[in-house]
Amino acid sequence: MWQLFRAVGAARRTRKKAPAVAEVVDDAADEEDAPDDDAGFNYAPMPRSAAPTPAAEPAAERPEAAAERFQQTLELQQLRRDIARLQAQDAVQQREIADLNDALQALREQFEANLAGQGVSPEYNEALVFARRGLEADAIAERCGISVSEAELVRSMTRRTGKEEDPA
Repeated sequence: MWQLFRAVGAARRTRKKAPAVAEVVDDAADEEDAPDDDAGFNYAPMPRSAAPTPAAEPAAERPEAAAERFQQTLELQQLRRDIARLQAQDAVQQREIADLNDALQALREQFEANLAGQGVSPEYNEALVFARRGLEADAIAERCGISVSEAELVRSMTRRTGKEEDPA
């Protein structure tokens, strides 16, 4: 029983002293290197210290690499959340811009209608708006219920003052 206890104790001491990778020597070399307290009883070959191999180093760095990968994963998730938030904000801003463009167009039309009403007979207001938009005299006459010659006169007035808009 005593010999078994000493053998287990010797094995534990060699594991603590030995690096992760060690080479095993033969029994004859162990007898020379064996401590005197064993009194010549050879339990197992003693591992001899060896320089750490490159394969042993990544195992030592593995916790650091795992921590770095974990940190990168967290950063990636945060960046994805930020991108999703920015895309949502962009969509809201695009809707607001479209609404503002619609409101601006309505204000332009209202302004043109008010501008057309100044200094012009009320029956020609609509004809003047259409002429500024670039409609042909025939189309203006049809829509407003005036003669083609009156529509041509309204068109010539808008061309003379340079207020005709491009239809595009």
